[in-house]
Amino acid sequence: MDKLQAEINIGMIGHVDHGKTSLVKALSGKWTDTHSEEIKRGISIRLGYADVSFYKCKKEKGSEQYCTTEKCPLCNAKTELIRKVSFVDAPGHETLMATMLSGAALMQGAVLVIAANEKCPQPRTEEHLMALSITGVKKIVVAQNKIDLISLEKAKENYKEIKEFLKTYGYEDSPVIPVSANKNINIDALIEAIEEHIPTPPIDSKKNPKMHVVRSFDINKPGSDPLKLKGGILGGSIESGELKLGDEIEISPGVSGKPVYTKIESLNSETNQLEKAMPGGLIAIGTKLDPSLTRNDRMKGQVIGLKGKLPKPTTQLLLEIHPLKRLINKKETQIKVNDTVILTVGTMTAIGTITGKKKELFEAILKNEVIVEPEQRIALSKREENMWGLAAYGVIK
Repeated sequence: MDKLQAEINIGMIGHVDHGKTSLVKALSGKWTDTHSEEIKRGISIRLGYADVSFYKCKKEKGSEQYCTTEKCPLCNAKTELIRKVSFVDAPGHETLMATMLSGAALMQGAVLVIAANEKCPQPRTEEHLMALSITGVKKIVVAQNKIDLISLEKAKENYKEIKEFLKTYGYEDSPVIPVSANKNINIDALIEAIEEHIPTPPIDSKKNPKMHVVRSFDINKPGSDPLKLKGGILGGSIESGELKLGDEIEISPGVSGKPVYTKIESLNSETNQLEKAMPGGLIAIGTKLDPSLTRNDRMKGQVIGLKGKLPKPTTQLLLEIHPLKRLINKKETQIKVNDTVILTVGTMTAIGTITGKKKELFEAILKNEVIVEPEQRIALSKREENMWGLAAYGVIK
């Protein structure tokens, strides 16, 4: 693995205003809410990303060995780089669950942020942990945030609530680290827990490459010389295989019902230029595409692969559906024939209708094409009581 590229994507998840973005800031020094509407409303709307390098000081002991700087903040000794990770900061507001699920498709581990000054679980805390179980993320660390706002006795009560809640979805062995993102308390202990409990997954670089697009950009400034325009940028994370400079790639389902073909002109991981990119971290691909195709995230949800190597797009799905039972109100939302549902497929959101049922499998027709593979998991949301809520997950058959 190139040390210029992050090795793993770690989600930063949890209820709205529990401190996810502040914790990313404490770890990376980067504030991921940069969209004007996010700053105005004080919540995350789009997924935010930040790469951070973890270092270890050989002169210190225990969690005090861990930091995010090349020199130890305690003894000023030179530290050793142990791993570079990429944090995906997901929104916590209930109306933005589909965006969070898009991010979950890119996570190999997660930090679940739970505010110690509120009862656990809050509604989105539960839904985010549910979303992780849908996408198969097993390795998590819990950050019990805002401990500076409560007493020791209250922190212990909240800790017990968290441990009981984690049992519900099979995460009872996950460590719970008390922290204060705003006061930089126990950040070293959180890094230690991440290093010990969220390992880098094995990589098979021989597989056909597959990348989910979560953002797309036009980097040209208004009024740029037409002869000096740069092609569109595609941002996302590689799920399998590797992509190299000069590769001919296919972007599917594409535009107006047709896949789009282009060539990789550049590969970047944050500010680092790469010769090749592998799974882990968030990658920006420079292309020869007309930048009008990529501006304002127009390519979000697309899948990238080598030319001719991706599955064909489809609007017809055969699903094994697993309803989800709410912890809060104990209700289980049933998916039935003729229901309208929102499906999160990788990083693509699609509206569909359940058109039939054969034995235990449901048939769905979508309004837009998606790329799927057998046994892939997708999330289904259904409208109930005037709001959309996560209702089930489906397995592609």
